[in-house]
Amino acid sequence: MLADPHMTSEEDRKRILELTLRADRHLIAAMKGVRSLHLPDWCVSGTSIVWPLWAAFLGKPSSTGNHHLNISYYDTSDRALQKEMTYLRHIRQILSASPYQVHLRNQAGNSMPENQGQLSNCASVTCTAESLLKDPVETYAVGARLENDGQLTLLAPLGLSGIYAMKMKRNKTCCDEELFLCKLARVEAMWPEFSFT
Repeated sequence: MLADPHMTSEEDRKRILELTLRADRHLIAAMKGVRSLHLPDWCVSGTSIVWPLWAAFLGKPSSTGNHHLNISYYDTSDRALQKEMTYLRHIRQILSASPYQVHLRNQAGNSMPENQGQLSNCASVTCTAESLLKDPVETYAVGARLENDGQLTLLAPLGLSGIYAMKMKRNKTCCDEELFLCKLARVEAMWPEFSFT
């Protein structure tokens, strides 16, 4: 029902997603750590947000397979590359006791070598929310940011109904087919009892 935009509202979908994310103590603690760095225009995105919701729907622990913390931000300032390396070092220290492997990416352009080429088939972006549209899996175009006042800001430029449908949808405007198939295989291996296509 939540996947049907005619039967439920986007606000209903946001409310359920927020409740699910807030129930994940590891994720909220990690977001507090990221928030302390004051990264410009940051969010935790992709599988870090989608998989806890899918795990809840399938009756699995929220941490099932979700050991990656995908952090995006947008920094066009001077020395952005050097700052990215500093940010990554600090966030790894802050989250050293967490269950996550941290992936940090500046979506403004220059990025560390390990991140270069990941969006090579796509045009440049002007903000973090726009960068969510560049994932080969359209379903993963969602992010969340924990604000200073404790509010949770959800970024979903394509809406949330696709996430609730629990289908791995190709991003036809920006799709690396090999990477898409890799991501599909990963989620199918995690939950073989469910079809994501």
